[in-house]
Amino acid sequence: MAVQSLYGVASLLASALFGAFAPAWLVVLVADAIFGAILLAASMLNTILLIWYERKLLGRFMDRRGAMHVGYAGLLQNFADGLKLFRKNTYPPREADVLGFYSGPTAYLVSSLVIFGVLPISTGWDNGSLPLSLLLALVIFSFAPLFIFVSAWSSNNKYSLMGGMRSAAQMIAYEVPILIAVVAVIVLSGSFDLTTIVAEQRNYWFWAPLFLALVVFVAGMLAEMERIPFDLPEAEAELVEGWNTEYGGMLFAFFMLADYLRALIGSILIVLLFLGGWTLPSYVPSALTNFPLAGIVWFMVKTYLVFGLFVWVRASLPRVRTDQLLRVGWMRMVPLSLLSVFLAALVVVSRCLPVIGCVPGMGR
Repeated sequence: MAVQSLYGVASLLASALFGAFAPAWLVVLVADAIFGAILLAASMLNTILLIWYERKLLGRFMDRRGAMHVGYAGLLQNFADGLKLFRKNTYPPREADVLGFYSGPTAYLVSSLVIFGVLPISTGWDNGSLPLSLLLALVIFSFAPLFIFVSAWSSNNKYSLMGGMRSAAQMIAYEVPILIAVVAVIVLSGSFDLTTIVAEQRNYWFWAPLFLALVVFVAGMLAEMERIPFDLPEAEAELVEGWNTEYGGMLFAFFMLADYLRALIGSILIVLLFLGGWTLPSYVPSALTNFPLAGIVWFMVKTYLVFGLFVWVRASLPRVRTDQLLRVGWMRMVPLSLLSVFLAALVVVSRCLPVIGCVPGMGR
């Protein structure tokens, strides 16, 4: 029996666990639990590795070693930090809204984890057929401003409230150009399905005809993830951190973990939409694409390279002011994203690229 998806693996494990006489609803329930556990373990492991990866890269950019004392090359430093935060207590401020104070960070983290359920990582290692997987991922991704604002408002701290308002304004300002840039990808691929979008890049990756959309999408993702140079709402180097000022212990860890989960999601979306997903160019030797789990390996290599670009930007650029950030989002990114849609439509009509010429499979 051929396994067509990661959920198929979970179903086979559930069937083997209960045998042929188990009720169908029980097999489905256990398969869902196994599927969720696999996604949770993979996403959390990659997130922890991303934190270590950023620490080591920033160390090299700053001419130092980065984390190195806990475990081999500092690999266990993040686990030590997590244990420290786990042991700390969280005290809500006086007159804070307790429900919002605790539910905001939890919903922020959970919504970030849910997105991994709709992101394919390789052929046969996805969630099955989801015709609107791209739209669903972007919708869940856009919930973040609500959860951040609820967390800031419920803290009963004016600095947290100001940081939450800045964060919501920033995310909304850059969600618009992100969505319009995604329209350019949809125009070129003709589908909302991420698996289909990757399949349409078998002849050429979309970064070449949609380079302008790629630039807009990357800048928008940096703003959505609140990374330098767009980290003003958080401003972790300042005395008053922003919307999570009143949080400590595991709730603070939830925010930090969700930020890196969103960074991983942003890197994955860039790879899926513009860099061919798990595919490689046809001129690459077959020995590099035919070994077991080759698709997953190359997909993760691309993802980590994209995240390395984010770290490079963090190490190179200063923080911008709020007025500059919003002005660029509304007055520069939106027109550029609209221009990228026009260029995508032009490519579909002409079925040719400016540099590499006409491609037979383009614009189908």
